[in-house]
Amino acid sequence: MSNYQPSLDRLAQLARERPGLLAGPLHLYQEQEGLDDEQLAAILKCDVAAIPRLALCGRPRTTHFREDVERIARYIQADMLQLAMVIRAAESREALGQSAEGASPTLLAARDYDEDDEDE
Repeated sequence: MSNYQPSLDRLAQLARERPGLLAGPLHLYQEQEGLDDEQLAAILKCDVAAIPRLALCGRPRTTHFREDVERIARYIQADMLQLAMVIRAAESREALGQSAEGASPTLLAARDYDEDDEDE
C-alpha cells in the first residue's frame, strides 16, 4: 500500500477547474496582478501556508457573502475585509474573462477598432 498523499498545493492546482471553489478565481487574480502566494498572503495578512487552504474553500454564497467570508477568514486567519475585497476582485475578473470569451466576433472587432484605420 502506498503512503502517497497529494499536497495541498497540488490539490489547489487541481481545484482550479472546480467552479464552486475559490481556486480558479484566485489563480486568475494572482496571475493578472503578478502576485505569488507570499504576496497574496501579505495582502490578506495571513500565513502563506493558508493560501492553498483558501483555494480549496467553497465560494461565498451571494446571499450570505459576509457570513461566509467571515468564516473563511477565521479558518485561514486572514483579515476579513481584505479577503472580501480579494474575493470580489477575483470573481469579477473571472466573470469579465468569461464574458469576453463568449463575446460575438462583431463585438471583438469593435473592441479592436483603431482610429488610424478610419483615415485610410
